[in-house]
Amino acid sequence: MLRYIECGGFRDMSCDDGPGVRSVLFLQGCTRNCKDCHNSKIKEHGKGKMISIDNLIDFIDARCCNKKITISGGEPLEQMDSLIELIERLKIKGYNVCVYTGWEFDMVPDKIINTVDFIKTGSFISNLKSSGIQYVGSSNQHMYYVNKGNIQELSLAIKEDSK
Repeated sequence: MLRYIECGGFRDMSCDDGPGVRSVLFLQGCTRNCKDCHNSKIKEHGKGKMISIDNLIDFIDARCCNKKITISGGEPLEQMDSLIELIERLKIKGYNVCVYTGWEFDMVPDKIINTVDFIKTGSFISNLKSSGIQYVGSSNQHMYYVNKGNIQELSLAIKEDSK
C-alpha cells in the first residue's frame, strides 16, 4: 500500500531545530492551538501537499546532504502511521532523526521513541518563552537523546562564552 503524508514545508539547513546542522521537514496540521504558535500557517489539516512516502524520501535524499533531519509541524504525531513509516525508512537509510512534538513524553508511543535519535516534547507555552534555552521555545519543553534504548534528557541551557 502506498502511504502519503501531508507536508507543510521544508528547510534545507537549520541550527535551531535540534542538535547540529539539520534539515527540517514540517508536517501539515495541528489541533493543539498553542497560543502564539510560531508555525500557525501550517496548522490546518488539508491545506498542505500530500506526498507519497517514496517521493518524500527521494526529495529528502536530494536535499539533506548530512543525513540529519528534524520532523516538525504542525504536529507530526497527528499523522502517526505515515510518520512511523517515514522514520523507519529514513533510519534504514542511515539518517539521524529528531521529532518535535507538542505531546508530553509519556504520551508518545514507544514505537516513535525507540526509532528516533532525538525527541522534543511538550506544548509551547507563551508565558514560559525563554531565550536562554536552545532547540525549544518554552521552558516546559524537553529534549531527549535516545541511543539503543537508553533515554537521556539533554540540558538545553545556552552556555555563555567566558571571555
